[in-house]
Amino acid sequence: MFKIEILTKKGFKNSHGKHVLSDITGIGIRNVIKVEYSPLYIIDGDINFVEAKMIASELLSDKIIETYTVNNHSEHDSKSTATFNCALFVVEVWYKTGVTDTVSESVMKAVKDLGIIKEMKVKMGHKYYLYGKISQTVLNNIATKLLANTLIQEYKIK
Repeated sequence: MFKIEILTKKGFKNSHGKHVLSDITGIGIRNVIKVEYSPLYIIDGDINFVEAKMIASELLSDKIIETYTVNNHSEHDSKSTATFNCALFVVEVWYKTGVTDTVSESVMKAVKDLGIIKEMKVKMGHKYYLYGKISQTVLNNIATKLLANTLIQEYKIK
Protein backbone atom coordinates (compact mmCIF):
# COMPACT_ATOMS: atom_id res chain seq x y z
CA MET A 1 0.00 0.00 0.00
CA PHE A 2 1.40 3.37 -1.03
CA LYS A 3 0.45 6.91 -0.11
CA ILE A 4 1.17 9.48 -2.81
CA GLU A 5 1.15 13.19 -2.03
CA ILE A 6 1.24 15.78 -4.80
CA LEU A 7 3.08 18.95 -3.74
CA THR A 8 3.38 22.35 -5.42
CA LYS A 9 6.99 23.14 -6.29
CA LYS A 10 8.67 26.15 -4.68
CA GLY A 11 8.20 29.27 -6.76
CA PHE A 12 4.69 28.31 -7.89
CA LYS A 13 1.42 29.41 -6.29
CA ASN A 14 -0.57 26.95 -4.29
CA SER A 15 -3.85 28.43 -5.54
CA HIS A 16 -6.14 26.04 -3.71
CA GLY A 17 -4.37 26.82 -0.44
CA LYS A 18 -4.74 30.56 -1.04
CA HIS A 19 -8.48 30.13 -1.68
CA VAL A 20 -8.89 28.13 1.52
CA LEU A 21 -7.03 30.83 3.48
CA SER A 22 -9.39 33.42 2.00
CA ASP A 23 -12.39 31.29 3.04
CA ILE A 24 -10.97 30.93 6.56
CA THR A 25 -10.51 34.69 6.82
CA GLY A 26 -14.03 35.12 5.42
CA ILE A 27 -15.57 33.28 8.37
CA GLY A 28 -13.73 35.54 10.82
CA ILE A 29 -10.70 33.43 11.74
CA ARG A 30 -7.56 35.58 11.72
CA ASN A 31 -4.87 33.40 13.35
CA VAL A 32 -4.17 31.29 10.26
CA ILE A 33 -1.36 32.94 8.29
CA LYS A 34 -0.85 30.44 5.46
CA VAL A 35 -2.55 27.36 3.99
CA GLU A 36 -1.03 24.84 1.61
CA TYR A 37 -3.03 22.12 -0.12
CA SER A 38 -1.96 18.73 -1.47
CA PRO A 39 -4.03 16.02 -3.13
CA LEU A 40 -3.46 12.57 -1.62
CA TYR A 41 -3.86 9.11 -3.07
CA ILE A 42 -3.71 5.75 -1.36
CA ILE A 43 -3.07 2.91 -3.74
CA ASP A 44 -3.73 -0.50 -2.27
CA GLY A 45 -2.88 -3.45 -4.46
CA ASP A 46 -0.18 -5.63 -5.89
CA ILE A 47 2.07 -2.84 -7.16
CA ASN A 48 5.68 -2.15 -6.32
CA PHE A 49 7.48 1.10 -5.50
CA VAL A 50 8.64 1.67 -9.10
CA GLU A 51 5.06 1.33 -10.37
CA ALA A 52 3.79 3.67 -7.63
CA LYS A 53 6.41 6.26 -8.69
CA MET A 54 5.37 5.89 -12.32
CA ILE A 55 1.72 6.47 -11.38
CA ALA A 56 2.72 9.57 -9.40
CA SER A 57 4.98 11.05 -12.07
CA GLU A 58 3.13 10.11 -15.26
CA LEU A 59 -0.48 10.33 -14.12
CA LEU A 60 -1.08 12.23 -10.90
CA SER A 61 1.34 15.16 -11.03
CA ASP A 62 2.16 18.00 -13.41
CA LYS A 63 5.92 17.80 -14.02
CA ILE A 64 6.28 21.57 -14.43
CA ILE A 65 4.64 22.88 -11.26
CA GLU A 66 4.33 19.83 -9.01
CA THR A 67 6.43 17.20 -7.35
CA TYR A 68 5.37 14.16 -5.36
CA THR A 69 6.24 11.84 -2.53
CA VAL A 70 5.59 8.12 -2.53
CA ASN A 71 5.64 6.42 0.86
CA ASN A 72 4.52 3.21 2.38
CA HIS A 73 1.17 4.13 3.90
CA SER A 74 2.57 3.67 7.40
CA GLU A 75 5.42 6.19 6.96
CA HIS A 76 5.30 9.68 8.44
CA ASP A 77 4.57 12.81 6.44
CA SER A 78 7.50 14.47 4.71
CA LYS A 79 6.45 18.13 4.93
CA SER A 80 8.87 20.34 6.86
CA THR A 81 8.01 23.33 9.04
CA ALA A 82 11.47 24.86 8.72
CA THR A 83 10.33 27.88 6.67
CA PHE A 84 7.83 29.20 9.22
CA ASN A 85 8.25 30.26 12.84
CA CYS A 86 4.77 29.16 13.85
CA ALA A 87 2.77 26.03 14.52
CA LEU A 88 1.84 23.67 11.72
CA PHE A 89 -1.43 21.78 11.78
CA VAL A 90 -2.37 19.17 9.22
CA VAL A 91 -5.93 18.22 8.28
CA GLU A 92 -6.57 15.22 6.06
CA VAL A 93 -9.98 14.74 4.46
CA TRP A 94 -11.11 11.41 2.99
CA TYR A 95 -14.40 10.04 1.69
CA LYS A 96 -16.16 7.74 4.12
CA THR A 97 -16.27 4.04 3.31
CA GLY A 98 -19.05 3.30 0.85
CA VAL A 99 -19.15 6.77 -0.71
CA THR A 100 -18.53 6.79 -4.46
CA ASP A 101 -15.24 8.45 -5.31
CA THR A 102 -15.28 9.18 -9.05
CA VAL A 103 -11.72 10.55 -9.11
CA SER A 104 -10.42 7.27 -7.70
CA GLU A 105 -12.38 5.31 -10.30
CA SER A 106 -10.83 7.46 -13.06
CA VAL A 107 -7.34 6.95 -11.64
CA MET A 108 -7.79 3.17 -11.64
CA LYS A 109 -8.80 3.27 -15.32
CA ALA A 110 -5.87 5.56 -16.21
CA VAL A 111 -3.39 3.28 -14.39
CA LYS A 112 -4.43 0.47 -16.73
CA ASP A 113 -3.81 2.83 -19.67
CA LEU A 114 -0.24 3.21 -18.34
CA GLY A 115 0.15 -0.53 -18.78
CA ILE A 116 -0.12 -1.50 -15.11
CA ILE A 117 -2.72 -4.25 -15.26
CA LYS A 118 -3.03 -5.28 -11.62
CA GLU A 119 -5.85 -5.41 -9.13
CA MET A 120 -5.84 -2.33 -6.95
CA LYS A 121 -7.99 0.09 -5.06
CA VAL A 122 -7.38 3.83 -5.11
CA LYS A 123 -8.62 6.29 -2.53
CA MET A 124 -8.33 10.05 -3.09
CA GLY A 125 -8.02 12.55 -0.27
CA HIS A 126 -7.06 16.11 0.51
CA LYS A 127 -4.34 17.39 2.82
CA TYR A 128 -4.29 20.90 4.23
CA TYR A 129 -1.29 22.43 5.99
CA LEU A 130 -2.43 25.29 8.22
CA TYR A 131 0.21 27.60 9.70
CA GLY A 132 -0.58 29.82 12.66
CA LYS A 133 -1.69 29.89 16.26
CA ILE A 134 -4.86 27.82 16.14
CA SER A 135 -6.81 26.16 18.94
CA GLN A 136 -8.31 22.69 18.64
CA THR A 137 -11.81 24.21 18.63
CA VAL A 138 -10.94 26.57 15.77
CA LEU A 139 -9.31 23.69 13.85
CA ASN A 140 -12.48 21.63 14.22
CA ASN A 141 -14.57 24.59 13.02
CA ILE A 142 -12.37 25.05 9.95
CA ALA A 143 -12.52 21.32 9.19
CA THR A 144 -16.28 21.00 9.53
CA LYS A 145 -17.28 24.32 7.96
CA LEU A 146 -14.78 24.56 5.10
CA LEU A 147 -12.68 21.48 4.48
CA ALA A 148 -14.95 18.45 4.87
CA ASN A 149 -18.58 17.65 4.14
CA THR A 150 -19.08 15.50 7.24
CA LEU A 151 -22.04 13.68 5.69
CA ILE A 152 -19.77 11.98 3.16
CA GLN A 153 -16.25 12.75 4.37
CA GLU A 154 -14.20 12.23 7.48
CA TYR A 155 -11.28 14.32 8.63
CA LYS A 156 -8.25 13.83 10.83
CA ILE A 157 -6.30 16.61 12.49
CA LYS A 158 -2.60 15.84 12.98
